[in-house]
Amino acid sequence: MGSVSVDQIGPDGTLLADVDTTLSESRKNALLLHALPGATVEIYANERVIRFRDQIILKKQVTHLGNPWPGFKKRIQIPKSWLVVERQARADDLVPRFVGIYHYGEVTIFVDFDPRTYVGRKANNSAAHVSTNDLFQAQTLGQFSREDHNANRLTSIRADEFEAYLLAGYAADPRVEVFEQFNAEFLTGSELEALVAVKQMHAASWPDTFQGEWPGFYLEYRLDSYLDRESHTDLVQFQKEKKRGRFDYDLVLAWDGVLEFYGDLKSSDVTKHVSPGNDAEDLRRCVSEYGRFWYVLYEHETLHARDHGDVATVEWNEWRRSVGHQGAKDFNPLSYAGRFKQSVRYVSMKILELNEANFGLVLGDFNQGKQQDGAARAIKVMINKRNIDNFLIYSDKVEPDLAGGTSGPPPEARVGEADRDRLF
Repeated sequence: MGSVSVDQIGPDGTLLADVDTTLSESRKNALLLHALPGATVEIYANERVIRFRDQIILKKQVTHLGNPWPGFKKRIQIPKSWLVVERQARADDLVPRFVGIYHYGEVTIFVDFDPRTYVGRKANNSAAHVSTNDLFQAQTLGQFSREDHNANRLTSIRADEFEAYLLAGYAADPRVEVFEQFNAEFLTGSELEALVAVKQMHAASWPDTFQGEWPGFYLEYRLDSYLDRESHTDLVQFQKEKKRGRFDYDLVLAWDGVLEFYGDLKSSDVTKHVSPGNDAEDLRRCVSEYGRFWYVLYEHETLHARDHGDVATVEWNEWRRSVGHQGAKDFNPLSYAGRFKQSVRYVSMKILELNEANFGLVLGDFNQGKQQDGAARAIKVMINKRNIDNFLIYSDKVEPDLAGGTSGPPPEARVGEADRDRLF
């Protein structure tokens, strides 16, 4: 189908570089019929489709988006005729499916694009996008579903699980569901004032209460409290005190309490687009050993005290002194004034996964500079939000009508923290 080598996925999820193969109409039909016992090829609404029970499947091959796009960007083309079939299927109480077929060597993956975000488009042909990471997830896990940055829902399914998916629906990762449930109480769009947050942390004797980058630590506090209160530590554990022999990351993603892989909790200003992350070599070792790594990123809008007369900065410094905090230097009511956040509003979150299929994309030419002694700094991971669909596992955000709520969470809200300003 092409002469340019792009991302391909091997049977064990290995990332390969090769040209896309060509699937004939009969070959595409054969792949679907093999995966769906009892399915038939039919003409429906003047279109050749696969009929499986009450489902009408329209199909196209998944291929690279083309130059100059990077190798991980793939798509199918949705012709205007599919929209006619979709309307007719719904009128006949049938389930229409827009399905992409990825096939390379021994690997067959079906990508189910939810038609609802495509049927209203006026163009004769509309591209539905999928990334290498979606294919990696399907091949290694069996099923994987997410919403892309344009709010399109796509579900990637390994061929041997396609029948079960069509009959029973998507089986979500319960660890993702833990964060979804946490978001219901944390990601409310409410404005969170600095003193409200630090006083809650202080009352709970939370470490790092007096640090200047309070939003991240508050996120950690809220999440840790939630996991303990709701008894979710068999799936997700927050490591405030790192255990001997473990990697130095915030999150343990477990199964029945047993470590499966690691992650890190991050707090970021929503306006940032490219930022450094953790040490690249450590992350490479972690991914090589455990297969995957999650960044759980919460993004906030920020109100800086410097833009409002530094009143919040002075109040924060005076409060710290009033409860016995002693800094390294003499008291300064404007300590940290240049960076102190008067309040934040958490408005979105993302779970981003690093794995063997996408790790190369995070090793950009980020200039770390030199240390004070002249030695080069260690290379760090860099995730460009432009490429976020090739890392995205799950996303959530505050609906526009919710942004602008009350100041801070209710008093009974439990709390969590984040990281500092070290990533994103």
